[in-house]
This record gives sequence, structure tokens and C-alpha cells, in this order.
Amino acid sequence: MADIQEALNLQSQGKLDEAEKIYIEFLKKIPKQPDVSNLLGLIYLQKQELEKAKLNFQIAVEGFPCAEFYQNLGLVFFKQKKYEEAMQNFAQAVKYEKDNVEFVRNFAQMAKQTEQIDYAIDFYQKALELEPKDCVGWNNLGLMFEKKHNYTEAKECYIKSLKSEENYPAAHNLGVLYRTLRNFDESIKCLKQALKLKPNDNETMVSLGMSYLSKKDLQNGYKYYQFLKPEIKAKYKNHWDGKKHPESTLFVFYYAGYGDHIMFSRYLPYLKEYFKTVKVWLPPSVRILIEKNFDGIEFVESGETDYDYSANIMELNYLLNMDFNNIPNPEGYLKVSDENIKKYKKYFETKDKKIGLFWQGNPKVFANRSIKLEELRPLIERIDAKFYSFEKEDEHNQIEAFPQLVNLGETFKTFEDTASALMNVDLLITIDSAIAHLAGALGVKTYLLLPYSSEWRWFEETEKTDWYDSVRIFKQNKPWEWANVVDELCNILKKSN
Repeated sequence: MADIQEALNLQSQGKLDEAEKIYIEFLKKIPKQPDVSNLLGLIYLQKQELEKAKLNFQIAVEGFPCAEFYQNLGLVFFKQKKYEEAMQNFAQAVKYEKDNVEFVRNFAQMAKQTEQIDYAIDFYQKALELEPKDCVGWNNLGLMFEKKHNYTEAKECYIKSLKSEENYPAAHNLGVLYRTLRNFDESIKCLKQALKLKPNDNETMVSLGMSYLSKKDLQNGYKYYQFLKPEIKAKYKNHWDGKKHPESTLFVFYYAGYGDHIMFSRYLPYLKEYFKTVKVWLPPSVRILIEKNFDGIEFVESGETDYDYSANIMELNYLLNMDFNNIPNPEGYLKVSDENIKKYKKYFETKDKKIGLFWQGNPKVFANRSIKLEELRPLIERIDAKFYSFEKEDEHNQIEAFPQLVNLGETFKTFEDTASALMNVDLLITIDSAIAHLAGALGVKTYLLLPYSSEWRWFEETEKTDWYDSVRIFKQNKPWEWANVVDELCNILKKSN
């Protein structure tokens, strides 16, 4: 009979092919022997022959269910990126090693990394029953509850983490969560605690700045709100000090989203009082529109230009010392030529009310801002109007389910195109996105749909905004729930028809 000990020695020496032959010879004589099947499975796992490994681990589990065999079978599924099946086997393994905290914690981490949230919560909870003073475990469990939008449980986990041991991650996460819950004072308190534990951390400083800005505290907000990563700061020399330099050149560069460029371009004319020359660098798609609206400003096509001082466009109001109670030109500050507006008039030859829709932004940037088009169905079907999609790309083919919706967005190449189309609508309904700022800057009537935890620039405003006179706010009354917003929109539009 094959010598299993010899095979084990060969396997430990990395002589996998020789060990494999011995295990196979043994299993021909004694089929489905659990321990040997497991050992053969480990060889196949090392050789990345995953299907063979899976077959042998399944035989091992069937013959003798235990933590080791279930774990190995789970690892095969994990390597195959079949994470649900992997977690199912890890959960079975835990039943046999329920008192092994490191064993359970390891599965929790694997579940966390692969977004298997329910399993991660279960594993972390089991680990914390064994080691209730694990501040890292409580923090990670809080993160998982946040993924489920269970903010009450998340908050309790972060608090327990901090009670177990004062630590930076929990202090930071609790501070950010308090801002999500619109409790800005507690947010500031926690984020300051986090900075004591990890001084000058850029992520926490940005978060602290956002919490101050949400309270309309301009000075403290910009003190902490670092718009630029260190490498970006190092790239541009001589940051403007906010003073007048009448013989010098200021270079205004961008580092943010299109909406930010549009929103803060309103401050560009005021720079002419401070500098002899003002150069502005913006992305081409938005520059084409903005450069036609501001005389006396030099718009450049790259960051390679001569200058004396530099500034990020998003900090101009701070450097100009123009607080949130003195926001200039809320009535609108951008215009489009009549010629461009006429180019889009052919799409709007109807006597019906013309309503533009924008519902889906960049999912990587605050996913809570977006709404599914299906959730707007009551609006599209009940309101007597012609609806136009202003989505440039319909990634999830949502428009297909709404043949009555005119797909106008696919015609847009630059923001000038979008602006020209906007000047033909009676109303734009949009989420927080660049098009919301564009419509407001044009003075187009706009209904802005905001999540419960909106971006700092909308402050705590629930109906009107000081940034744009033509924009009306409709805000969620519960996180991630749009039903109340859609109902309110339908009621208001029915009354206005």
C-alpha cells in the first residue's frame, strides 16, 4: 500500500507531483478516504487546479465534516471568486471552531474584503462574543452596518470601539457618520478627536472641513477642507495669499468635478481687481462654455503656463473673503448664444410642458445621490408633460423601459450643448450633479433632488438655496429613500398643470 508518510514528506519538500501520485494510488485502493482526499486537494490547490481541488475537498467534507475541510473547500470557491459559496463553507467551518476567535475573525475579514456584508456581520459578531473588547472588530462591524445603511447599529459599534480603546479609525468613522446623520457638532467633536490620534491626516481634515462648511462656517471650513492632495499642492507654486498683486499673474487651476468648476466660476470676475492678468485652466468640455461668459479672463488649455501665484477654483470665495451670506449672482451668470439655443429647438416642438430629467451620476461619487429611473415612473406616467433625458450615457439601459422619454443626452458633446438644450425646457428635474449647477448658473427653473445626507454646499437648506435663485430643493426625509421626494414632486406638478 502507498506510504502516506512518504507522501507527506514529499509534499512538505514541494515535490507535489510525486506526492500526488502516492495519494492517487492510495485512493484507488481506499476510495474517498477523507484525510487523504483533503491532502490531495491541498496539492491541487497549490497547483491552482481548482476544480480538482474542489472535488477532493467535497469528498473530504462528505466523509468527515470538520472545520479544516470546510475551510479548504471555502478557499477554493474564494479563489474562483464564488464568494457566496465560499462564505457558506466558512460558516460551516465556524460551527466546528466556534471558540477560535482568530479563525472566525479571518473569515470576517475575507467577507469584508469581498463585500459579503451579511456574512461579515455574522462573523464579526461571533468574534466579538469571544473577545468583546476588540476595538478593531467593533470598528469593522460598524463599517459593515453602514454598508447596510443601518446607521443606529453602526453608531453603537463605533462607540463601543472607542470605549474599548481610544483609536483613530473609530473616531474618524463616527465623525463621518454623525455628518451623515446631520449632527454636525458631534461630527466636529469626533473628527477633532481623530486628529489628536492621527495629526494632519488629510482624509480627516477634509471631513472636518466638510462638517464646518455644512454649518456655513467658512473660516474653519476652509482651514481644514484641503481641496488638494499633497502632490497636487507641490505641483503649483506660490499659493495666493488673498491679497492684491496688481502687477502679477494669477493662475487658477481645477481639481474637482465639473459641477464645482461651474459653481465657482462665478467668482472669476472679482479676481481682476486683484491681478493684472488672470489665467484659468479648465477641462475643454466645460471651458468652451465658461470662457465665452467672462471677458478679461485668459483661458488656457493646459497647466503649463507662466504665472506668479496659483489658486484652486474651489477656494476662490475663501481667498476673496466672500462668505456664504454674500454669494454673488444667484440669479444666474452664464449665457448661451441664441444661435446655439435654436439648434436644439427642433427637439422641443410640442405644446406640452417640457421637462428634462437627470437621475444617474457617477456611481463612484456618492452613490446616495442617484435615483433609479424606475422610481420616477409615477412622475413620468402621471404628469401631463413631454419628458427628455439629459443623461449623456445610459449605462444600465434604463431608458428602454420608457419609450415616451426623448433621449436627448446622447446628442451632447460639451456643456455648451447641454446648456443650449436646457434653455429650451420649462423645467429640469435632476439629482445633485454638474447639470444642476449648469441649470442654476443659466437661471433655468430646476427641481433639485437631494439625499438625506447631502453635500456640504447645500447646507441644511430644504427648499431654497442661496447659490441659485432658480433652484428648488426636494430632500429625502429618510436616508436612501426617494418615495417621499417623488410623491412631493407629483403633487406639486399636478397643481401647476
